[in-house]
Amino acid sequence: MKNKKEGVITRFWVDQGYLSLLEYEEKGGLAALKEIINGKASREDVISEIENSGLSGRGGSGFATGLKWRLGKEAFDKTDKPVFPTRSHAYFICNADESEPGTYKDRIIIEKSPYLVLEGIIIGAWVLGATEGFIYINNNYKGTSHILRKAIETMRQAKWLGDNIQGSDFSFNLEIFEGAGSYICGEETALINTIEGKRGEPRSRPPYPTEKGLFGRPTVVNNVETLAAVPFILSEGASCYRAKGKNESSSGSKIFIVNGAVTRPGVYEAPIGICLNELIDNYAGGIEKGKELKCAQVGGSAGTVYPPEDFDKPLGYSFDGQVPMGSGAILVIDENVDLKRLLLAWSFFFRRESCGKCVPCREGTYQLYLLAERITRGKLMIGDRERLEDIIFTMRRASSCPFGSFAVNAWESVLKLYSKELF
Repeated sequence: MKNKKEGVITRFWVDQGYLSLLEYEEKGGLAALKEIINGKASREDVISEIENSGLSGRGGSGFATGLKWRLGKEAFDKTDKPVFPTRSHAYFICNADESEPGTYKDRIIIEKSPYLVLEGIIIGAWVLGATEGFIYINNNYKGTSHILRKAIETMRQAKWLGDNIQGSDFSFNLEIFEGAGSYICGEETALINTIEGKRGEPRSRPPYPTEKGLFGRPTVVNNVETLAAVPFILSEGASCYRAKGKNESSSGSKIFIVNGAVTRPGVYEAPIGICLNELIDNYAGGIEKGKELKCAQVGGSAGTVYPPEDFDKPLGYSFDGQVPMGSGAILVIDENVDLKRLLLAWSFFFRRESCGKCVPCREGTYQLYLLAERITRGKLMIGDRERLEDIIFTMRRASSCPFGSFAVNAWESVLKLYSKELF
């Protein structure tokens, strides 16, 4: 890992294991939470600082974190609160449901710095007014879940979790909920459904979770990486966090996963606004010797494929001239890779993971897989090119949630760039 000491997320990382709670505190951890518990910051102060930092959702959506917290708090303030509640008036959820091939940054963040993530969760819960919360984690992350359970118990014994935290009037209890490893459950309303014991499929919106989420109460759902940035922002200041990015439209840093035809595949913290060329050359050691660069998929299996001529464009959140970075997973593809087989693998994944709620996605992902099979075997049918374009058009515009668009991103870009290799 490069520049750990200067990082936002990686500043507490060590080569082996993770810091103990005492070591974390000695190196500056819990500073932001202490300020809050000691009454030195109001909820409005915290929300304003997060808004000023420009922190956006690091799960891939890029939604403004400060705005989400403000909407949740406003909904909480307007909600009737029974004198003897059977449940929390509001809920705070950390989304650790990484179920996309090639994306594992949240797992690494938890394993390397669990107390940083927990501090961010507790701060978010305090802002919202939640007394109960969940970490929704991929069921396949057994080792990560074990680390979290130990860290939660340690925080509870140290009175940073539970009733009357550090003698204050704030109480917050946190549980781990292990999902079934379904990709669609990373979508916040599908995630909420499964905690309630319902089928893992997205809800129609509005109402949004901040207004009516888990068990009908105001609920904020944030990604692991997003929450891990909160303590830094509150302890070091919004302007310091913004300066970690390349420019005004690129605030803060990002955890990138660089895999494929590079010399040093791995997880790197880098400024938002960095370009692919710099990320590959300065962090991942450049293209692997003996291989010739062809393209890169940015944003995980749901990401778009870009040619080398776009590698000098900044990675960001879809501002003009930026390459949308999504979850931050990057697959560098060399000339020896068969794009047909990659499309087949991507199509198999999305066919399997579609929740089946809407026809365009349920049938579209299945038809894309059949097309990928025919293309891979060289058994094309008359009209397959037009059929593919129709499927992409329909899924992008008629699917009931973003999953349909995610499933066609790679297809659409490969068709545009390398159609001669397919047909």
